Amino acid sequence: MPSRPRALALAVILAAVVAIAGAPMGPAAGAPGGDRKQELQAQIGEASQKESAAIAALQEIQDRKTAIDARVVDLDAQVSGAQTKLAPLEAEAQRLSARYTELQAQVAKTQAEVDTARFEFQESAASLYRSARRGATYDLVLASRPDTMVKQGKYLDKVSAERRQLVERVTELRAELEQQRRSLEAEKAKADQAAADAQAIRDQVASLRAEVEPARADAATQELAEKSAIDSIQAQKVDFEEELAALQAASDAIAARLRAMGSTPGSPGSCGARPVPGDIVSPFGSRYHPILHYTRLHTGADMAAGSGTPIHACRAGNVVIAGSQGGYGNAAVIDHGGNMSTLYAHQSRIAVEVGQHVEAGDVIGYVGSTGLSTGPHLHFEVRLSGNPVDPASYL
Repeated sequence: MPSRPRALALAVILAAVVAIAGAPMGPAAGAPGGDRKQELQAQIGEASQKESAAIAALQEIQDRKTAIDARVVDLDAQVSGAQTKLAPLEAEAQRLSARYTELQAQVAKTQAEVDTARFEFQESAASLYRSARRGATYDLVLASRPDTMVKQGKYLDKVSAERRQLVERVTELRAELEQQRRSLEAEKAKADQAAADAQAIRDQVASLRAEVEPARADAATQELAEKSAIDSIQAQKVDFEEELAALQAASDAIAARLRAMGSTPGSPGSCGARPVPGDIVSPFGSRYHPILHYTRLHTGADMAAGSGTPIHACRAGNVVIAGSQGGYGNAAVIDHGGNMSTLYAHQSRIAVEVGQHVEAGDVIGYVGSTGLSTGPHLHFEVRLSGNPVDPASYL
């Protein structure tokens, strides 16, 4: 079962991807129509929130992965240390084992020499005794002169001394070799134990690594999934911001054109006719976004109206713009004099031409959803010297 933090992180990823990938492109529920600019602002804010949550989840995963990686590095060092310790111990154990085998061979050889020497000594003594007891030889010995018998006795003593020296030397050698064998056996036992201990350490560390490696692989997989989700969110966010920037660029372009055209004489004033009968569903105003930390201006008032509803001129004036205006879709702008103009966006069809004079209440077009719009409605703006102002006070 995944841990709670991991489950939370995965839930955040899924929610973020679903929220962004499934963001509605039509009007919000219950709203007759909406300005795409406002929807983009909302989508950017939502994407930013999802991005922040996903980044926080990614940080939690990366912190956990860092801890796991550190543990794996420590285990690798332990394995390396155990291996470094194990190699010379195994080599020493092999050397001592070979030396032990060699000494065993020497002991066996020495034992054979001792056995042979004993046998020869015994055979020599027995032969001398038998020769002394045989008739002719016995008589010869008895008949020998005293000085001869003394020489024979000395010879026998010398032979016996040499035999004894041989036995003593072999006995001492055997004792020495036996002592060496016991010492080497003790050293070999120590080396074997040390090698066994090192092997046990290595096996233990390998077992721990076997437990940690899946966790590291899992963390890496989660990290990739989280990064992929963040990349998707950020890509959507960039698209929204680019679209919003295009809208702003269209608004700025209209403002620049109005300033360049100048205005007819007159003064700003209230509308003599309401562009459409519907209420304002989204008012004019600046909105500070707490996530993005910048202010976005909704440059007009969105008024509820069904597709095909006639759009009426707010005041008398001259049409200075009529046609497709980027994110505004089909739009018309009327100069009312005194640097006041009104803009009517997202029309399905424009009913006036540039240069045409209109009176308040004249039909200048029909409601639609062209350009960056989420549904049929009228986006109505009032501009002074090209700059958008709140149209509510003019309606």
